[in-house]
Amino acid sequence: MKLTEVDVKTLSDDVLERLIFDIPTEDKIPYCQVALVLGTDKPNIDRTPEAVKCYKEGLCGKLVFSGGVFWDTEYGRVTEAEYMRRYALEQGVPDEDIILDEVARTTIENVLCGTLSIHRAFGYISEVKDLLLITSLYHMRRSLLIAEALLPRHIKVHVSSAHGLTEREDWKDTEVGRRRVTSEAGYIKAMAQHGLIPDIVLK
Repeated sequence: MKLTEVDVKTLSDDVLERLIFDIPTEDKIPYCQVALVLGTDKPNIDRTPEAVKCYKEGLCGKLVFSGGVFWDTEYGRVTEAEYMRRYALEQGVPDEDIILDEVARTTIENVLCGTLSIHRAFGYISEVKDLLLITSLYHMRRSLLIAEALLPRHIKVHVSSAHGLTEREDWKDTEVGRRRVTSEAGYIKAMAQHGLIPDIVLK
């Protein structure tokens, strides 16, 4: 059974869980020249803290905060990228190690516009060999598929999932969790239908 052939709302919990939460992991993440942090309306709950932690642990040299949607925040009405930047600065990340993409408005645009921001910051995109992708756990499978499809071939993508919202252990327990997981499955299906990624055989 292929993903494009089914209504994601009819998928069993087990199939949905494997589709969204079966994410490749590494025993040890190598040093990455840059981390790409994907925006959302409340990134400082999980994504920005994960990015700051990775930076302070020496896993990445620079942080790219990607997100051009404006939200009302404790800093005023700012973009997702600026919202994350303010938090990171308060946590001690130097401004010179922060790159902003304030154009992207979707996950696909996070990768495309983030890549452009990286290219401009480094002079040549070829200077980046390893990239750390940071987003919420429930959002990682789709984000990784997009990154693998759209990033230049020479860049190796590594992942660091942010925890604190919808987790594998509890997504079925709340309406919000179920909605997030089912929506992610729908987005992945659309990506396959549009030919961005190969169709997925469901197990």
